[in-house]
Amino acid sequence: MNSSFDNIDTVKLIEVIESPAFRQHWQITKDMVKVCKDCEFRHICTDCRAYIEDPDDVLSKPLKCGYDPYTNAWSDWNRLPI
Repeated sequence: MNSSFDNIDTVKLIEVIESPAFRQHWQITKDMVKVCKDCEFRHICTDCRAYIEDPDDVLSKPLKCGYDPYTNAWSDWNRLPI
């Protein structure tokens, strides 16, 4: 991830959870994520925000998703670079 929320050995978890930087990621829903918002599987999908197609855009599609809702086609996401 591009973001770090400090070290669990030096910062209390409640401090991290209450930080605005952490809350920015906490509030992301599938209805906000590009491509996912158009996917019929968005409500049952597990999403990993650590790996996204565009690291500069927190709302970009998960890198480890091989489904294209516009073509209804699956691809092998294991071949995508991490």
